[in-house]
Amino acid sequence: LSGELSSAYNDYFADQFPWRNALVSLKGGLELLTGKGENNGILLGRGGQLAKRLFDTARVDGNTEQDSDVIDPIHLQNAANGINHAAQNLDVPMVVLLTGRTVDVASSAFVYPSAMSDELLETLRQSLHSDVKYLDLVPDYRARYESGEYVYYRTDHHWTTLGAYYAYCDIMKTLGRRSDIIDADAFQKEIASTDFYGTFASASGFHFVKPDSIELWLLGNEDDFLVTADGRTLDGGLYNRAHLDGNDKYSIFLDGTHDVVTVTKKDGQNRPKLAIFKDSFANSVAPFLAQHFDLVLYNLSSPRTDYTDVTAYTKACNADAALVLYTLGNVIETDKMNRLR
Repeated sequence: LSGELSSAYNDYFADQFPWRNALVSLKGGLELLTGKGENNGILLGRGGQLAKRLFDTARVDGNTEQDSDVIDPIHLQNAANGINHAAQNLDVPMVVLLTGRTVDVASSAFVYPSAMSDELLETLRQSLHSDVKYLDLVPDYRARYESGEYVYYRTDHHWTTLGAYYAYCDIMKTLGRRSDIIDADAFQKEIASTDFYGTFASASGFHFVKPDSIELWLLGNEDDFLVTADGRTLDGGLYNRAHLDGNDKYSIFLDGTHDVVTVTKKDGQNRPKLAIFKDSFANSVAPFLAQHFDLVLYNLSSPRTDYTDVTAYTKACNADAALVLYTLGNVIETDKMNRLR
């Protein structure tokens, strides 16, 4: 009755028809030969960098414009209004981090103009109230990318673990915990995978580009954490290495997508609690934040439960602070930010 089964059935066959990868790769090669520089809305840039150009843009009339690179400024203003409303209602600190899309951060890798990204960012800057703790990090990530830092994956839409670490540092500073930030050199860096092809590679068929590497930053205390997902204890804790054998390797972080994830210390240590309203970008930041906070992560993209009532859910879990960590791609494509309260 909900349509969930038929939707999942369609998604499965969209990704499983015979010779899918070979046919998509063939189409991608032919598109490049015509000089288009993209396939299925995925741009091919310098150094094999891929980025999504076309989004299903949500509009204020309730409709969605398919495969568009035109952003509705009124929709963005409404998203900012939702954030303003939630920040005003909460009686605990709330930090907002709207993560940049790859096309925003890696703009220097493409011929495609960055004017649309700049307009998007400027609209949000002007629409958010000055008292909102908004982390406007896209300029910083752009500079890091241009200097050669590996902050975003080449073939996937997420940031790398290094990119997640930088976000952790800025979140901690904004929460007044600068002195507690763990230095990057304190972590043991483990290369968990060297053959990661992400969502952009799958959609574009550009499998000739160099695969990404997934890195884990470890302190040696990972077994000290109890991680539950939708009420079930995760055997892998912060990292489920079983996903390294599949296509969705990014799901090594917190076992991928779940509605509600909690992270606490097994010894029951009394620590401040942080409520995180998020999409999958937060999954790779959570292991850093878990060193300082008990975490409750709510999936804003859930098709089953509406977690946009930030005020109610923050109070319900007795959190000492809230973090909204959502990618600009989802801000454009959904009305989740518009409905924050």
